[in-house]
Formats: sequence, structure tokens, C-alpha cells
Amino acid sequence: MGGKSSAIEGYRLIYGGLGFAEAMAGYRLCLFGKGAKPKGEQDKDRGVIPEEKLDEVIRSGGKVEMSELLRRRVRYFTDGMAVGSRLFLKGMYEDHRDCFPESRKARFAKMKGSDWGGLQVVRDLKVNIFG
Repeated sequence: MGGKSSAIEGYRLIYGGLGFAEAMAGYRLCLFGKGAKPKGEQDKDRGVIPEEKLDEVIRSGGKVEMSELLRRRVRYFTDGMAVGSRLFLKGMYEDHRDCFPESRKARFAKMKGSDWGGLQVVRDLKVNIFG
């Protein structure tokens, strides 16, 4: 997840000053715990979370799997220009150097908002990472 720095700091404070990723994992556990209902009650309320999904979130410690993130519209894939390993991005930058301003250095940013396994982007997005 991404957002304004004040919102990020708020989540961190609510969850005892933890880092953003840990605070969001705690928030997801709380959210899914409150929203989960047994199967019999699911038809009565359209906004409930299936217990199976709650079990997945608990097993993952509140972390969102990369496969789940990739299924969603993530701004990194539209506004980040290019996504990949540092080596891949460096090669892309060198191959297409004429597409960048002369003043631009070969700098890349780590993707924020989840554990992306070391993936980086050309453009460092600051807000609204998740569409």
C-alpha cells in the first residue's frame, strides 16, 4: 500500500512505531479478523470476508503475497516506466539512453508498499502506488 506520509506515519504510530510494512501487516490481520464470518452468515451480508481468506492472511502474518499484488492494478506497472532487477533496468537505460534527458543519471528506486523481492523501477513513485 502507499499513500500520504501523514497516513503512513499514523499507521506506524497505531501499531507501536513499527516500520510501515509491519504496521500494514498488523492492520490487515485486524481488518480480515473483523470482516471474516462463518460460511452460514456470508449470505446475510455481502461485505463479509470468507474465513478461508482470513486463514490465508493469518498464515502469511498479514503480508500480501507478490502474486496477489501482481493481479491488482499497481501504478508501478503504468507510471514506473520500467520494472525489473537493477541489472535489467541498467541495461534498458543504456539501450535506450537517447530516450532520457542528458542530465539524467542511471538511478533506480526500490519498489515500496510490499516485499517485491528486490524489484526496482525507473521512476520512484511517492504516493498512491496501488491504483
